[in-house]
Amino acid sequence: MVDGQVAVTSVIEQWESGTTLNNVAYSAHRLNPGSAKKEGAGYIVSGSMGVGHASCAKLQKEGHEIFTVIRKEHGTVGLSAMEEAITKFSDGVSASEQCGASHG
Repeated sequence: MVDGQVAVTSVIEQWESGTTLNNVAYSAHRLNPGSAKKEGAGYIVSGSMGVGHASCAKLQKEGHEIFTVIRKEHGTVGLSAMEEAITKFSDGVSASEQCGASHG
């Protein structure tokens, strides 16, 4: 919250195996392909949204994939800031106890 308004939203979503980053970014979250400014191996970013793929061994064994979303609710930010935010968020989810291969 900044000045009483939601500034940033973060989401962790579980999808069936086989769902692609493009499906999540362009279909589910309606990121306009024309506004996507950078695509990496595990993320797609624009000035207002980042969508990432987290590595989650536990859920992948159960036939699911984990995707992360960070959305700036007002205005835009620099691409490097959004890229850093979505990669750190996705890495944090991947490293979490819920995604560890040895945790049930």
